[in-house]
Amino acid sequence: MSPALHVVGAGLAGLAAALGGVKAGWRVALHEAAPQAGGRCRSFRCQRLDRVVDNGTHLLLGANRHALSFAAAIGGIEALAPVEPAFPFLDLASGRHWTVLPGRPSAGAVETLLALGLPWTSTCQTVDHRLGRTRSYRTLWRPLCEAILNTPPERASARLLGTVLREVLLGGKSAMRPYVAAGGLSAVFAAPAEATLATFGAELNFGRRLVKIGRQSLEFDDEAIALGSRDRAILALPPWSVAPLLPDLPAFSSAAIVNAHFRLDQPVPLPGGQPFLGLVGGTGQWLSVRDDVVSVTVSAADRLAERSAEEVAGILWAEIAPILRAPARVPPVRVIKERRATLAHTPEVVRRRPGPVTNVPWLWLAGDWMASPWPCTMEAAIASGLAAARLAVGRDDLSFA
Repeated sequence: MSPALHVVGAGLAGLAAALGGVKAGWRVALHEAAPQAGGRCRSFRCQRLDRVVDNGTHLLLGANRHALSFAAAIGGIEALAPVEPAFPFLDLASGRHWTVLPGRPSAGAVETLLALGLPWTSTCQTVDHRLGRTRSYRTLWRPLCEAILNTPPERASARLLGTVLREVLLGGKSAMRPYVAAGGLSAVFAAPAEATLATFGAELNFGRRLVKIGRQSLEFDDEAIALGSRDRAILALPPWSVAPLLPDLPAFSSAAIVNAHFRLDQPVPLPGGQPFLGLVGGTGQWLSVRDDVVSVTVSAADRLAERSAEEVAGILWAEIAPILRAPARVPPVRVIKERRATLAHTPEVVRRRPGPVTNVPWLWLAGDWMASPWPCTMEAAIASGLAAARLAVGRDDLSFA
């Protein structure tokens, strides 16, 4: 019998690791504490809105090669729609509109080079220290920093931001091209991944929480699974879930993201003609539309997450109602607070992000919080799952293709 690969956690990292395992010919068992796959990147039908919404608003770019390759391998790529690589912005204070295009970041050459991390950026430097005095700081670099790193620029790593910006801005139109999940993120990743894994004969276990790692076993809340000498395991869990299982793991600070989904009477186009709009000068940072649901995303939202859902909805609706030419009365809304959405991408945290190897010879780690040229994103999660699978099954040539 072929060896078994046990993957704990069915977020994007776990799904990617499991797919790598079955493609390598291993027997794969996927274990998830929640009743469904997808983790922080899934869709559900909101009874209040009577619409399918995502638990977090995410945007894929052409530069996210691992994520797109994974979506293609499981058939989820069919649920993604590419749109023009143009990112419109609106300054809520002045009413000024502008658009970031490939090769035209709407900032001067000198400050753009600084943002890209050129010619050199210290590992200790923050975004505010590097870019805080530039002309486009408030209107471009601050919102991009908070959107990409989910960390205020006063604390965020300038080196990590520069790495991402080089990948996206210097990659041309194909790297900057956005892909929109018109039917929700679960249609792109979780649902087709489950179907693909089932086709390969993988065992999918939901409602099963890992409580202890034994000498040669995984102990869940419903049973203990003994591992054979050739069996392997991957923990694809967030750091706060791994910490009780592997006490040597360092502690990491996290940052919140708040999303508010408003259902309108009818679909409304956004200024700029794209299904998303960057906002500057207010609380909301990104506005996106899907049919008659308009969503507002607030990154680095630790303080906002402490307020009630009603307060959050009122603040955000007051900002976007004039843009939509909508009545002042708040429409039906669903507010979702991810209090630990990502790591806080400070220089210190970025330096301490671990790799996939653990002190347990048969156990590896995966997750968007692993050491990566990307911050905690779908791309980082999926790439980490593939990397862990390569190590677990001993195949450095393993791919999703």
